[in-house]
Amino acid sequence: MGIKENIEKIKKGIPAEVTIVAAVKYADKEQIKELIENGITDIGFNTFQQLKEIKETGILDKNQNHTNVRIHFIGSLQKNKVKKVLESDVFLIQSIDSIELAEIVNKTSSQLGIKQNILLQIRTDQKKEHGIEISEINNAVLKISQMNNIKLMGLMTLPPIAEKAALTECLKTMKLEYDKICKAGTKLEYLSMGTSEDYALTIENGANMVRIGRAFFE
Repeated sequence: MGIKENIEKIKKGIPAEVTIVAAVKYADKEQIKELIENGITDIGFNTFQQLKEIKETGILDKNQNHTNVRIHFIGSLQKNKVKKVLESDVFLIQSIDSIELAEIVNKTSSQLGIKQNILLQIRTDQKKEHGIEISEINNAVLKISQMNNIKLMGLMTLPPIAEKAALTECLKTMKLEYDKICKAGTKLEYLSMGTSEDYALTIENGANMVRIGRAFFE
């Protein structure tokens, strides 16, 4: 199937209230353009280099009939790339994986005169290097709430590759933590979990944002 047909198939299985972010790490300009032309308006980049190259083509520009295209940065954010990413009109940085990185983003946002939307990346897979430990979520939320130039919009995780029961347990833990933060008074909008392989299960367990890549292009 082509991209258009894949989009139609995927959207049929995803509730309208769930935000679909296209992970375009392995996509070229024409594929990204086709995504946008067929209604995918949240585009997720893993690297600044690809973001820069695609922005230079103009296909993300707001004056091209798709005024609601929103750029997400979903890859690991290197400290020396923070300023360049922030200057790229990014709607949401999904990969704030430490308090130190949050502080750098906050300071740089202040220098640029902007307020940057972020998600906290939570480490649920012990094989992965990046992310804030679940036990540190409350402390991280407290510290970020005191930073004036970033806005915490929610939580993100890259769950472990595991059998359904173990994966479900992980997702339920994330939803529980998300709900606890909201009940404590911090308004969150997004719980970002799920990829092409597991997005249906993550939605069942509370995700309202999914990052889909391969399934659009296969």
